[in-house]
Amino acid sequence: MTTSADLSGAIGASVGTAAKASNVPADVKFIQQLFNMIAPTSATPLVVDGKCGPLLIQRISDFQKTRLNVISPDGVIDPGGRTFKSLLEDARKAGQPAAAVQSPVQAVSDKQQLVNQATCDGNVNLSDADFKRAALALGNGIEVNIIKAFAIVESSGRSGFGPEKFPVLAYERHIFHKYTQKKYASTHPNLSAPCMVKADTQWRINNKNQATAWQTLRAAYSLDQKAALMSASYGMFQIMGFNFAACGFKDVFDFVAAMKLNAGQQLNAFVGFCSKNAALVKAMKARDYAGMARHYNGRQYGDYDQRIKKAYEKLQATK
Repeated sequence: MTTSADLSGAIGASVGTAAKASNVPADVKFIQQLFNMIAPTSATPLVVDGKCGPLLIQRISDFQKTRLNVISPDGVIDPGGRTFKSLLEDARKAGQPAAAVQSPVQAVSDKQQLVNQATCDGNVNLSDADFKRAALALGNGIEVNIIKAFAIVESSGRSGFGPEKFPVLAYERHIFHKYTQKKYASTHPNLSAPCMVKADTQWRINNKNQATAWQTLRAAYSLDQKAALMSASYGMFQIMGFNFAACGFKDVFDFVAAMKLNAGQQLNAFVGFCSKNAALVKAMKARDYAGMARHYNGRQYGDYDQRIKKAYEKLQATK
């Protein structure tokens, strides 16, 4: 029979309603397994496929209503939250064989596997409805076309994925230089160097095309996995890996795995990042382009403000 030790697992990020949760596949599988353990024999078993669909979200909401007496359930399970703890407790009481469930923390002890095994599920584009949900999540006053303008400036607004269905990526060697304490500056100057000029010759070589950018990242990854992943920007909104916590992820490995999954995850990361930056949200509401550029792209933002303005005004003209 299952013991407490067998079910001492954890999830790395939230699972559930798409606009509110990260839905890292390994975490989703774990939650699917737990619900199957506590489900009555008459219930339809959840397919343990790592995809958070309507049935799983309904199970979460029903569990919050009936088990936790939540009046307005949000359909989200957070790591260490009340819903997760109660679900885990019920699964332990269910007494299923230990082989029936395995925590992603147990199953993927090496985070390298999590990143390497993550693949795109095919959903590489966003719909107007997706952008509208993102605007609502950020609060009243945020226009859909402001969010679309960021996507246009960062990735031409078409998709956050390249031809091989890998997230669009740009490698920044000065960030790797920082997070490795200059350790590889002399041995690997193509991968690690202080920032002299934005998009200098070596930057253009490293990011010549998406195949080259991913080769560059893999070379850095072979030297220091965590530092390498934090030193690249990913997806439709080109969010830097070191911003993983602001986007709602436990670590950069979970963040990159999610960025590889689909465009929805990339949009969720953008919403999470903006939500943690009140000054950025304020600038977005006021259509303060300089403020948006500064708080999203840093003090040395060049003509970023004008590009955001141009993209927004073009979108508005086609309404």
